[in-house]
Amino acid sequence: MIVNGKTAQMNEYTGTTSPKAIASAGAPPLDAGDLMAVVAHYQSPLLRYVGQMLGSIDHEAEDIVQETFVRLHRQVVGHGAGSVKNLTAWLFRVANNLTIDMLRRRSRRKRVPETNVDPAVLSQEQAADELDALGEVLRQEARQVALRELAQLDDQQRQVILLKVIQGMTLREVAEVVGISVSLVNYRLNQGLTELAERLRKAGAV
Repeated sequence: MIVNGKTAQMNEYTGTTSPKAIASAGAPPLDAGDLMAVVAHYQSPLLRYVGQMLGSIDHEAEDIVQETFVRLHRQVVGHGAGSVKNLTAWLFRVANNLTIDMLRRRSRRKRVPETNVDPAVLSQEQAADELDALGEVLRQEARQVALRELAQLDDQQRQVILLKVIQGMTLREVAEVVGISVSLVNYRLNQGLTELAERLRKAGAV
C-alpha cells in the first residue's frame, strides 16, 4: 500500500528534527508551564510546518508561531498546565488553525490559490531540511522539484503529509490537530502521497 510504504521510507529520514523523534529518543516530557523550554523545543518544528503551509518562512509564519506560544501561556495561566493533555498536538492544532485562517485571508485578498506560491523562496538549507524526509526515493538534485510538487497539493493533503511524515505524528495526533477522524486522515494521506508520487514521476524526480 502506498501510504505505509511511502510513510515508512519518509519517516526513516526524519532524524531528530521533529518533536515526535526527540520524544521517542527518551527525553522526558515537557511541562506546558515551562514556556522557555517549550519555545526552545517546538519553535523550529512549528516554523517549518507553518512556513511550508504558507509557502515561506517569513514574518507571517513567525507571527503565527509567536501567537501559538502566547495562547499556550494564556491556557496555562487560565486553566493550569494540566489542561494541556498532549502538548505537541495542542501546539500544532493551534498553529494549524491560525495558518488556515491566514491562508483564507490571503485567498480573499488575492483570489490566487495558496499552493501556487513558489517554494524557491525557501533557502537551500530550509529546502534540504524539509525534504530530508523523502530520503532515498529522491536524487539530491531533485529536491527543489519535490518541494515544488509538494506545494502543488491541496491544503488538506499537504497538511496531513507534513504532520504525519515530516513531524512524525501518529494518525491519531494528526486527527486531533486537524480536527477530523483518523480514517479521514488516512484517506487524505493516501491520496496525497499517491498524487505526490505521480507528480514526481512526471517531473522525472523518481
